[in-house]
Amino acid sequence: KGILVPRPIAGPEDMHRIPEKIDVKVKLAHVLASVKKINETIEAEGLGVPLIGFSAAPWTLMYYMVGGSSKKNTDVGMKWLKQHPKEAQKLLDILTDVVIDYLDEQVKAGVHMVQVFEAMCEHITEESFYEFAMPCMEKIAAEMKRRHPDVPLLGFARDAPYGIA
Repeated sequence: KGILVPRPIAGPEDMHRIPEKIDVKVKLAHVLASVKKINETIEAEGLGVPLIGFSAAPWTLMYYMVGGSSKKNTDVGMKWLKQHPKEAQKLLDILTDVVIDYLDEQVKAGVHMVQVFEAMCEHITEESFYEFAMPCMEKIAAEMKRRHPDVPLLGFARDAPYGIA
């Protein structure tokens, strides 16, 4: 089945459903508590392995939010970028801020490095990748390096070899 979003964002008229700001410490508290517990276990058992934090990247998150599925409606994300570029950019900006805050809180909870995974690049053109997705990744990288200069950050854009920078 893949990932399913029960009520995807059908169009700009649904943007009111997206909050401008999300407090990840509240909404994702269960994940952050798990990160702390896993890290405590790693340290207590003396395993000496790093704990890697993770987030999907903004384009991938948007792709699911507007398409509703990883297997169906694979053209909906690109349609949004072409037909509703301002709204798409607003959604990507919101998601970028959420990803930054989420990764930041994972580092504070004890992860040793973080990965940002742009999983749905097969469903975005190279031109749109550079216009919409890459700036989000660059902002995430810059802000994470500002907040946590010693924490390694891995960015991975699957199916976008041109996105290696």
